[in-house]
Amino acid sequence: MTDIVYNGPFGRHIKNHVELKQSVGYKYIAEAEHLKRFDTFTLDKYRFVTMLTKEIVLDWCSKKPYEAQANQCIRASIIRQFGRYLDSIGVKAYIIPKGYYPKARQYMPHIYTDDELKRFFLKRKSVITVLNSHTDT
Repeated sequence: MTDIVYNGPFGRHIKNHVELKQSVGYKYIAEAEHLKRFDTFTLDKYRFVTMLTKEIVLDWCSKKPYEAQANQCIRASIIRQFGRYLDSIGVKAYIIPKGYYPKARQYMPHIYTDDELKRFFLKRKSVITVLNSHTDT
């Protein structure tokens, strides 16, 4: 399973959650490492809590200035799963709604039409011809 030691206020629950996910076939390795960071975060900032509050979840999920939107969404997804686990075993937990943080806009590539490509290459050819004529003198 996992050799990660969780020491924070949710440590036992995180360990059991990870073991449950792995016992039903999920690798849950990267997620376990994310939860270790969450464990350290709660140990540092919320050492004596007994329930997963909205304040803790939103603090944990707040976007860092150096990170991509996708990282924030991953953290929110992992903590949502953990919140659902806590709720299922009777521990009060705020479950962040799916889609709470919008995904980054997907890049939409421009597909050139045949006409656009033709004009591009004709323009390129004329620029090369002009450049060549200036280097010949």
